[in-house]
Amino acid sequence: MGIVAMKEGYLTFVNQLAPVIEKYPDFEVASENGKKYLKGNLAIIDDAGKNWGTFQVEIRNKEGFPYRFPKVFETSERIPKIADWHIYKDGSCCIDVLPSEIIKCRDGITIVGFIENELTPYLFNQTYRMEEGFYVNSGYAHGLMGIYEFFSSKLETGNDIRKTLFLMNYIATKPRLNRSNKCFCGSNELFRKCHMKAYDELNKLDKSFLLDQIELIYHRSGLKTKNQLRKNFT
Repeated sequence: MGIVAMKEGYLTFVNQLAPVIEKYPDFEVASENGKKYLKGNLAIIDDAGKNWGTFQVEIRNKEGFPYRFPKVFETSERIPKIADWHIYKDGSCCIDVLPSEIIKCRDGITIVGFIENELTPYLFNQTYRMEEGFYVNSGYAHGLMGIYEFFSSKLETGNDIRKTLFLMNYIATKPRLNRSNKCFCGSNELFRKCHMKAYDELNKLDKSFLLDQIELIYHRSGLKTKNQLRKNFT
């Protein structure tokens, strides 16, 4: 990413700080090395009004914003800082798998929207696991396994790695079919009744990105069973 784009992303981030403070008064703007960021407390309250507790977090600009999520650090030390709890090696929160994040951010996001739609559900899920021992919204695994699960879920291919990669490659390299054509998956179903929705969603990803993910999954999986797949991906 060019320097100009990085500066524009940071300015966009800074310009969105005031609306966050207005909606979330427990946040404040802080500064480190001349760069502004948000820090504060975020209460997790479910639809029934139950308060699941409060997290101290920092929300910082990240390269690519607003077309990527900002970087979040949970600073109250409630979440174990390990991959099994969806935490990256640098201590930041893994909110979603990368292809899903790219699609969600395709038209740009706001920090307020990110807190409402991504960060709060992520922290609720973490709190639920702390209290109940498991995630209420299981989501995807951490790392490359999660990326594979994302694509296989969208394409409804289950544990069939070869079919998942074949369909991903088709989406990356072939034009969109007519709605009334037979689907490219070989099911003999009409495209509109089969993989049209998945094609349209995954086609929002850059061709080069899709091909890179295919290569990563292919080489890391060895095209083996799911148990071996998980072992190779972690």
